[in-house]
Amino acid sequence: MAGRVIAQGYRVVDEERHTVDYRSSVWGDYFIRNPILPHNYQKSLEWMTERCDELINETKEMFVDIINPFAKMTLIDALQRLGVSYHFKEEIDNSIESLVSVKFANDDFHAISLQFRLLRQQRRYMSCDAFKEFIDKEGNLNGTLCSDTRALLALYEAAHLGTPNEQILRKAQVETTNQLKRIVDCIEKPLSDKVRHALETPSFRRMKRLEARLYIQLYEEDKEECNEMILELAKLNFYLLQRLHREEVKEICEWYHGLESPRELFYARHRPVEAYFWALGVYYEPEYAKPRKLLAKFIATITPYDDTFDNYGLWEELQPFADVMQRWDEKGAEQLGRCYKDYAQFMFGTMNEIEGALPKGMSRENVNVIKDIITEVCKAYVTEINWRDSKYIPPLKEHLHVTLVSCFYWAINCTAFVVFQEGVTEEVMTWMSGFPQIVKDSCIVCRLMDDIVAHEFETERNNVATVVSCYMKEHDSTKEEAMEALWIDVENAWKDMNEEYLKLTSIPSSLLIQVINLARMMETMFTKIDGYTDSAILRKWISLLLVQPIYDLASI
Repeated sequence: MAGRVIAQGYRVVDEERHTVDYRSSVWGDYFIRNPILPHNYQKSLEWMTERCDELINETKEMFVDIINPFAKMTLIDALQRLGVSYHFKEEIDNSIESLVSVKFANDDFHAISLQFRLLRQQRRYMSCDAFKEFIDKEGNLNGTLCSDTRALLALYEAAHLGTPNEQILRKAQVETTNQLKRIVDCIEKPLSDKVRHALETPSFRRMKRLEARLYIQLYEEDKEECNEMILELAKLNFYLLQRLHREEVKEICEWYHGLESPRELFYARHRPVEAYFWALGVYYEPEYAKPRKLLAKFIATITPYDDTFDNYGLWEELQPFADVMQRWDEKGAEQLGRCYKDYAQFMFGTMNEIEGALPKGMSRENVNVIKDIITEVCKAYVTEINWRDSKYIPPLKEHLHVTLVSCFYWAINCTAFVVFQEGVTEEVMTWMSGFPQIVKDSCIVCRLMDDIVAHEFETERNNVATVVSCYMKEHDSTKEEAMEALWIDVENAWKDMNEEYLKLTSIPSSLLIQVINLARMMETMFTKIDGYTDSAILRKWISLLLVQPIYDLASI
């Protein structure tokens, strides 16, 4: 194929349209051809389901039997990280409430760190003053703490729940990271594996479904902490949920590949599997199958929207297209040219499907809020095209004013709420429509991470200036200096989210955690490269969740 080769091996196949040859998804129609997760274990599915229920009941009894606060915290942490905590909401809530008043000895570094993290994860405030004994008179980490790897690891994990003004936790985050990196090669397995896992991504920032799959093995190998009953529950529960998720991704693929409109969008990224993976990161529990599938359809639908603007459209073609899309004019879409008409029909069809799937009453009003936000996205796209065609590199603040909207995360957050339905009141929708700070923070994480890892790719194709280019111009800095500064901004956005998560008491936890979960997906997919565009990068993670059955069930 002719064309200029750019970053990541892509080719620019049409310079005027800035079109690159996006690679096809590695999955194709795999899940349509292979609809059922393999089952070759000794026990039947019926036995697995009954055994899982038995283990859930036995675990509930453990909450009553365990008196020691540290032992109870260890149990809660394991259940959460192994992905089974949704079975024990009442027990965990009651235990967390009792932990608020527990006072550990000042030098019980492990217990204090775990208490702090568990409380803040559940939106219970605990002062960072509890960590004063962790720092010596010279301002360094306490020597006793540094000699206890588990305590050091617990502090590292806790520090990632710090808020902007908690300097002691900022310092602890840096110091524990450096210390753990220094000692990790000297620690014996399995603890060294846990440290490497944490250094790669701290627990609070991990996609929870992927964390469950990866943590099962870490938990099993750590004989000092592993409870065999909890381990068995985690394995069985993961497999049973995995079967459900496998059925859902097949349904999403059949829906996408069965539509005529997307097939005409030859320039776009077609990512139904990756879109489902994204939605799976927002809510994975079995009771949320319907919202998960609707959100996956929405994400799969908006992907070609972005591509229509920056991987195909010319200004004179995009003007009438943008006008139709901003007016949500289904009849007007019939007058659009090739591809633009096809995409408009695709978007209108998905939004009509979402509205039709919701209960009558607030459905139309709530979907209209989504549409209003998407209209703002379209306006932002138009601004970006003007920037691109005039080769304008705006100041960073001006860039973010536009691109925090165009990254689509505000609209995805809103859609995640609307299809979820639970707790989505008129007041909540009014709050969401105002682009609240915690949502803006998730957009900052999205925009900055995307632009940092895709900077060479976007620059070499002469696309819209990235935040890296804006920073370099504004501060007369090198690319490396710009990226370093922007990674700090990502870190600051996480701290802002932590603070908002604690203080937004008027918004249900079940909704706010969706905002956090969307930020977590960026940590999963955009740490080193844009894994959504270059979908081979995500093959390993998607395979673990949807293709490879959980290991070692044959022995159960």
